Amino acid sequence: MADIPVTERLKALRVRAGVTMAEAAEALGYKTPSGYQHYEDPKKFFKPYLPAHVIEALLPLFTGRGEPPVQRAEVIALGGPFHLDDPFTPEIIPYPESRGILVPVYAAAMGGEGHLIIDFNPVDRLAPPEDIARVRGAYGILIVGDSMVPAYRPGDVAWVNPHKPLERDTDVVLYHVPPHGEAEAIIKMLIGMSQSEWKLRQYQPPKDFTESRADWTVCHRIVGKKNVR
Repeated sequence: MADIPVTERLKALRVRAGVTMAEAAEALGYKTPSGYQHYEDPKKFFKPYLPAHVIEALLPLFTGRGEPPVQRAEVIALGGPFHLDDPFTPEIIPYPESRGILVPVYAAAMGGEGHLIIDFNPVDRLAPPEDIARVRGAYGILIVGDSMVPAYRPGDVAWVNPHKPLERDTDVVLYHVPPHGEAEAIIKMLIGMSQSEWKLRQYQPPKDFTESRADWTVCHRIVGKKNVR
């Protein structure tokens, strides 16, 4: 959320990735943890976003670690609403074949104003579509609510590739803060975007609307679904 300081968001990502303050400090070139620690202290670091050099240093340290694995876009978001043309590339797990691979499926519950509360403790592990079977961090969301019927019905599983570049007229899941533990989310069609806003569409009831990218900092692309029937 916009009122969650970047210091708190940074700490949540570091803890989720299992990175110590000493390791983070070393990545930034500091000899002791105190050189890094002030970035997590809201009484010492007052800026809304982290400097670019901090993002660049922490990207390789955080990305791919934790459960669910920390994504590049989550770290980039600490430096402000990230650009859609950020040239991050899919991280591929080197399996010789995708047969037998399972990815986590997370449950969602209805929150206020039609939002979802997603619990990032897997309720199931299912075989994903071929095109995301070897993508690190791919996951599924068990759909609730009817705002996206007929595209997604309650009980369907939406498959998510968090690395795939965003495109207009595709379905996405947006998060207030990087996903960990529980996260508030919305699933909509992305019909446009600017540096400051997401332009979204839902089907039930039909409406187009905008959301602030400063509020919804993380956007992952939905690439398919598993029908409940």
